[in-house]
Amino acid sequence: MSVYPDVVWQDEVDVVCTDVGPAGLLCALAASAAGGEVMIAAQRRHSRTWFETLRGDAATAAYTSALVDDIDVKKLPEQPRELPVRAVRPAAVESASGGRKRRTVPPFDGGRLRRWTGECIASPFGYLYTRVTGWPSSHVQSADGDLVEAITADVPAGAIAEPGGLDAWLTAQAAEHHLQTEPVDVVDRLVFEDSTVIGVVFDTADGPLAVRVRHGVLVCGPPGVEGHSGDVGRVALVGRSASRFGRVELLTDD
Repeated sequence: MSVYPDVVWQDEVDVVCTDVGPAGLLCALAASAAGGEVMIAAQRRHSRTWFETLRGDAATAAYTSALVDDIDVKKLPEQPRELPVRAVRPAAVESASGGRKRRTVPPFDGGRLRRWTGECIASPFGYLYTRVTGWPSSHVQSADGDLVEAITADVPAGAIAEPGGLDAWLTAQAAEHHLQTEPVDVVDRLVFEDSTVIGVVFDTADGPLAVRVRHGVLVCGPPGVEGHSGDVGRVALVGRSASRFGRVELLTDD
């Protein structure tokens, strides 16, 4: 796959977030804190799941089909609109960029990655990032020994517990950090060069909006998800080594 000759880039940033739900705003804040330039879209039209908004042309369809393999997205059971909770071992959180010691990368487990893909697509907190590497994340070990990668945010407990509180807090943080949103109708397509995603085109009221990315595109869902009233912990973008999929979770101490 190669660059579309008809694409006229109107902007170039490091990261594009395709909506203003928790995953999109958490990613935008993390990328901005790391010195990245971010564009946040606010989609007006949505599908049953956040993943199904990414339809596009034949190249985009082939890309998403390869990512989900033989998973029937339409048959995935819808997940609760409450933050997923993961119990973690506090001493197991280490810097992915060096930290106290280098942790061994977990062995490849195709079955586990496939299950994770399905869970993230079905979750309203799920996301797809078009690059596997490059996250400024930390290794986190779950209470059951599972190893994941996380980017945590210092979200107040009150914001997590109140209905709509997480959305409101993240929106306020984005405004405080001067991160503006761009109203769009829907994602039209991804743009590729040598099978790598190099940008995204949105449909807008004023016509196509093409944004080139230097790092990646985070495809995610809208706001409107609930918080979690029963546990206290850290809100995080959680992913797995070798996977482009992830979701927002509440990490609690085991």
